[in-house]
Amino acid sequence: MKSSTRQRLGLTLAGVLVTMLSVSSASAEDTLEKLRKQGYATVAVANEPPYSDIKSDGYVSGAAPEVARAVMKKLGVPELRAQVVPYGSMIPALLARRVDMATSGLYIKPNRCEAIIYSEPDLCGAEAFAVAKGNPHNIKTYEDIAANPEVTMTTCAGCAEELYATERGVQPAQIKVFTDPPSGIKMLQQGRVDVFALSGLGTKDLLEKFDDDNLELVMPVKGVPMGCAGSAFNPEDTAFREAYDKALSEIKASGEFASIIEPFGFSAEATMSVKRDDFCPGN
Repeated sequence: MKSSTRQRLGLTLAGVLVTMLSVSSASAEDTLEKLRKQGYATVAVANEPPYSDIKSDGYVSGAAPEVARAVMKKLGVPELRAQVVPYGSMIPALLARRVDMATSGLYIKPNRCEAIIYSEPDLCGAEAFAVAKGNPHNIKTYEDIAANPEVTMTTCAGCAEELYATERGVQPAQIKVFTDPPSGIKMLQQGRVDVFALSGLGTKDLLEKFDDDNLELVMPVKGVPMGCAGSAFNPEDTAFREAYDKALSEIKASGEFASIIEPFGFSAEATMSVKRDDFCPGN
């Protein structure tokens, strides 16, 4: 190939790369403006009260969407439209841009930060188990589950609790994935599993709704750090995330943040004591 031809080809490829990068950058910068123009953002939620809760009329509530709603209103986007997405499918939905954000208590975890970007923390809380009354297997930690191969547990696919379990020696054969939290409690009631594992407030809310005297709560789960969540974004949407963080900081400082999350049982003080970098430095 002649030198002049190679030079032309190199310039052409460089031009294509610059164009691709420009389109990607423009897309990221234009996301918030697009949402302002259309008047709503599509958000992924898991329908796990009190983190997120879809009402019978389709209205999305819960601590995480209510925080997101307040932030987005400050940013000029008045409406949230929810899509129920399992936790394990939220990152693919964000990457494929089927949703604009995930606002459902998706914990900030290093492995997730490799694929998506997060806002500053918006919800923090302890972990919990639900077990049979009297806790017959004396399960207080994931290590207790791992130590008895006859004990089985349930949680959702892709949830932080699944990772907590496997990191602490629970074997995959001991974990039975539920389709949704109520079905997981039913598995416990039916004796198909010995332990139900989920966020503390989510588990507590479920047990109150089921009102079954044969079940009890173990909270907090010892040996597991406090989990903190944030709104999650497509990794290209850095400008959108930056604007979101600024508005979130303002509602935290004003006291509005505490008034939103504390009625759901969350601590504003605990959440405001941590930063995204505590979980995913540089995300």
